[in-house]
Amino acid sequence: MFHSIQPYSERGVPDHTDGPPVKRLYHRGQGHSGDGPCDCVTCGREVASFLHSLRVGVTDGRTITSTTLTPTSDGTTPPCLQWRDVLVLSWPNVSDNSGMVTGLQEAGIPVRVMKDDDIEDVSTAHSDVVWVADGYRVCGLERKVVVYVEDPESDSFSFPRFTLISRCTSQLVIVSSEH
Repeated sequence: MFHSIQPYSERGVPDHTDGPPVKRLYHRGQGHSGDGPCDCVTCGREVASFLHSLRVGVTDGRTITSTTLTPTSDGTTPPCLQWRDVLVLSWPNVSDNSGMVTGLQEAGIPVRVMKDDDIEDVSTAHSDVVWVADGYRVCGLERKVVVYVEDPESDSFSFPRFTLISRCTSQLVIVSSEH
């Protein structure tokens, strides 16, 4: 049985171990549709916009959208963040035709929804794509950037949320219906 976890309160003193920065995006307002952020094309576009602002997949002003990283003959430096460094975690499963995936694709993000036979590629980050996965299927897998797409039906301070967001090492993005 899972118990709700109380939200943290401000301590009034700085912490040096606060963890990665958190960006919050909300499923609300004009243009948003569906039951929650997972079903919403606009939420997908907003996540894509934020990833572009982090310059994921950009090197020397060019965007990389290939599914595998190939060395360049002109000696360009690889990007600081590659698409393979981003993991979108949902609870529950997301499908190929969900609004979130559609919004990411429309914005030029190379995205794939994890299937059973993709687990090795997802775990090794072989393909330079943003993987979208059910969080429980990839427990323990870490990425520099984790996008957690919250289910509006779940308790926002429940076990799934904390399990999924703990996989982030550099930038956490939470997409929720909360106000």
